[in-house]
Amino acid sequence: MNTVPLQLVTIISESVVEQKLIADIKACGAKGYSVGHVHGEGVTGKHALDLNGPSIRLETVVTEKVAQAILDMLSAKYFNKYATIAWMTPAQVTRPDRF
Repeated sequence: MNTVPLQLVTIISESVVEQKLIADIKACGAKGYSVGHVHGEGVTGKHALDLNGPSIRLETVVTEKVAQAILDMLSAKYFNKYATIAWMTPAQVTRPDRF
């Protein structure tokens, strides 16, 4: 089966920004996404208190250009204001027209 190289962008953030984050990644060019609720521990050994619910893990598969746009947007709008981290991972996908 033939595959196409794309990027999996993973974002962990506060649940309070979920809808804003979704709108922002779509504005960067993401066509779809998956969101799940997560919990964990950071470098401080503690998880930030989130009165609005658990943290979210948002993932989207996109082109390299869109992945870079998302990471740039996160750096400008989220990293200094919210408990947010992000990374991209190479992904080999089938059905590239879906992305």
